[in-house]
Amino acid sequence: MNIYRNPFIVALWAPVYQLVATIAITNEFLMAAMFIMFTLGLIGAYVSDFPLLPTLYMNEVAHKTSISSLMGMILGLMLFLAFGTSGNEGSDGGMISAGNKFMLTWGVLSLPAYPLMTFLIFGVNKRDLDTEEAVRKEKKKNRSGPPIMKKDGF
Repeated sequence: MNIYRNPFIVALWAPVYQLVATIAITNEFLMAAMFIMFTLGLIGAYVSDFPLLPTLYMNEVAHKTSISSLMGMILGLMLFLAFGTSGNEGSDGGMISAGNKFMLTWGVLSLPAYPLMTFLIFGVNKRDLDTEEAVRKEKKKNRSGPPIMKKDGF
């Protein structure tokens, strides 16, 4: 098996991507919103067949990383809401350092993202990406213009 196609190694991109998400989330709300919009942009680029990276496999990995990142954020938020809030809002709630807050946030985001990314990469490795790329290029070559307009003119 190729080490660069090993799902357990390729899935490490999810915690790395979640590290960037953790930096955005712990710094400022606007940065977190921009990170989520960037992630949605990655998904949109994949869906519209816009090649972000040189090979189809790399684009697939970027797409699966963004999907697992969003799911990790959603599941991390649910974990935070389920276990992070206690009944005493008036008290300080204990002392937590900035480093511990960072590591806790990264752990909560990465915990669901890595297994999901591993599962998604298993599915990508089962597909024949070379023939898919050939079919996509053939379809793109056959498309000549908007489907509504006639080539003769109006």
